[in-house]
Formats: sequence, structure tokens, C-alpha cells
Amino acid sequence: MNSNVATRAAILLMSLQWVGATATAADVDPFPDPPMATREFEVKGGSAYLGGQPIRLWGLRCVHALRDRALTERLVRNLDNFNEHGINLVSVYLQAAHGGFPDIQAGANPFGATGELEPAFARRLEWLAREADRRGMVLLIGVITPIKDQELKDEQAMRRAIEETAHLLETRKIRNVVIDLMYEFDHATRIYQESFREPNGSFKKARAAAWFHAIAPGIEAGVTTETHSTSSKDFEGMDLHLIQKEDPIPAEGYALNIESLRRDLFGNEGIFTPDQVEAIRRELVRYHAAPNAGYVLNSSYAQSIGGASGTGPHFEMGGYGTGPDDRGIRFYFEWIRDHVGKWEYPHHIRPDSVTSESRGH
Repeated sequence: MNSNVATRAAILLMSLQWVGATATAADVDPFPDPPMATREFEVKGGSAYLGGQPIRLWGLRCVHALRDRALTERLVRNLDNFNEHGINLVSVYLQAAHGGFPDIQAGANPFGATGELEPAFARRLEWLAREADRRGMVLLIGVITPIKDQELKDEQAMRRAIEETAHLLETRKIRNVVIDLMYEFDHATRIYQESFREPNGSFKKARAAAWFHAIAPGIEAGVTTETHSTSSKDFEGMDLHLIQKEDPIPAEGYALNIESLRRDLFGNEGIFTPDQVEAIRRELVRYHAAPNAGYVLNSSYAQSIGGASGTGPHFEMGGYGTGPDDRGIRFYFEWIRDHVGKWEYPHHIRPDSVTSESRGH
């Protein structure tokens, strides 16, 4: 680690320790100091493990949950309901991805121009990770994204952002995480940094993994390649396959689909046609049959900052998505509950039978 990153990391660590000593119920919950290690997420062969126990991952993409304290709290308050319906993974981003409707750029960026990580974001990240750990859940964290990478000055700033993220996780002993170092590598239109696109993609991805693992060698990390890019998805130092949308599930190793194909439209969030719902259910059946893969639902309903309703992003399941008065993704929650089971770490507990009242099948 270079001296600037080390100095910055020390300041960040002192900030986190201060919060642990002074937080009240009205603020972020106090953190243990010295920090206690969370359960550790690992990939071994074609399987995922948490705290040494094999698990299957079913998730929801909650990209903007770290944008401010209110959104982080909103997600935390929904985690128990996630578990009741079998969801045991949430994904959040540091550099925000697409802000949705009405402003694509509405997402936050926690990194300064030279890559320094804002302490308030670090505190919210630790809060969410520890709340997830209490419930035996995994947190998927995206670091660098298109749309926001141009706010980093240069390649050295990208490196510093990745290193400061690694240092936060390592020093605070946050282990129940999997890291997407560069989301949608080689996106055709939205990437500014040369280090984030072809040519020489395998080298650039391996170098980012080396930056991260030099500080946090025990934390699983990968890179999500944009689904239409011809860039190789494999590279030296990757711990798992991070795939997206309709990418095929690799035959070997463990794969996590970090975002399904988004089917509800920005500006019309949480409304689905019957054919769209059926397409999602077919995906769920396919991933349920693949023991070496995890799935994360991607929806405008949980992504748009504001959205048509003005109340997004939504971490609540809402309605069944049949129209403006029934916006939501409840059908996903109920499908997981009925076909996989509620989540009680380290197991999904499937009901004896699917209830006749459920609309999730």
C-alpha cells in the first residue's frame, strides 16, 4: 500500500472508532471496538459458504442503499422480511450505478477525485454489513462503476478507491462480503477510465484483483464484464464468476448473477406484464436447478431514485406489479419463500406445501 493510502486509511479507521464510541440509537448503531469478525463468505469449487456452512444465494439488487443514512436504515428495516421470504443476499454499490428515473446521474459517489473513501459511507457500509451478519446474510459490494468512474481523476485514483475499500473491510474484519471490483467492465458507452475497458482486459482485471488482494487476501472478489462485451470473463486472481443478465451459467466453478435482466422500465417502475413475470419465474427455475450459481433480482422498482411514484428506490416488496396501484416485486419474494424456503442461517427452510393463496407460482 502506498503512503497516501496508508495515511488516509488511518484517518478512516479513527473515524470508525470514534463512531463506535459515541453512536446512539438515533445514529448508526455502535460498532464493536476492537472489531469482531463477521462470518466469512468463501467460494470452494462450485459452492458458496458462509461461516464454513454451504449456502445457496438468493438476492435483491439494492444499488443505492448507501446513498444516505435514511436509505441504509430503510434497507436494514427490511432485512427480516427478506429472510422470511428466503432472500439472504443484498447488493449495494459504493460508486452508484444508473440512478434510474428521472436522473441517471442521481446516484452518489463516495470517492474523492483521487480515490479517498468518505468516512460516512464507510460507516454506513459497516452498519449494513453487520446487520446482514446478524441474520446470516451476504453483502455484495460494487466498487467502481460506469457513469461514475469519470469522477475519479485517473488510474491511480481507481487503485486508491479499490485499496481503501479493501483496507476498510480488512481492518474492520468485515468478511460476509463478495466484491465486484469493476461493474460492467468494457461497457460500450459509459466508461471514461482506460483501465476499465479493452484492450488488455484480462491484464487490467487481474491487476485490480491484485491491488485488492494485496490488502484483503481472504475476501472473495471478481469483475463483472458487460454482457455484450467480447472481453474474456476469466482472469488471473478471480475468486468466482460474476455474471449478469442472461449470461450463461459456467459449467465449472461458482457463479453469481449479480443482476438479472431488468424487465420493469425506468419511469414505470414496479409494473410488469404477465410475460415478463413468467420470464423471471423461468429464470428462477433455471437457477434453482443450478447448485453452482446464485441469483440477484434486478428491478427498476428497487433501483430508481425517485421513480414514477417519487418514493424509490423501494426495498419493500410492494405489490404484484400488475399496474400503477399495485407496483412491486412481491411475486419474486413469494416464489423464493414457496420454492426455496425462509432463511434461517445456515439453511433455507421450505414450507411443507405451497399455499393455495400464494400468487407466486
